[in-house]
Amino acid sequence: MKKDNMISVEEAEIMAEIENANLDMPKIKCSICSRETPAHEVYALPEVWRHARQMALYMLGKAPKPTPVDEQALVSKYGYTIHDVFCTDCWLDLILDGGQRESQ
Repeated sequence: MKKDNMISVEEAEIMAEIENANLDMPKIKCSICSRETPAHEVYALPEVWRHARQMALYMLGKAPKPTPVDEQALVSKYGYTIHDVFCTDCWLDLILDGGQRESQ
């Protein structure tokens, strides 16, 4: 057991290495270009985002329960489902173009 909750030099070096390598930051692959992007920098389709916000309001008791997202409509419109996420560049291209594009 360590005295006064002090961490050893080795532990401090390991923690610094993890922080510098961003190993503690979850990353997700973009559904279009497959680049790994930090989880807080990926986007879902607009309809999925709206549904998530409406569901949060419903869970707080501030709105009625939203209807589920029509996944077939998403596939027809964008070529992707509710489970797909995108990096900023691919998301903008997808939304501005309104459909699927060739991967980079």
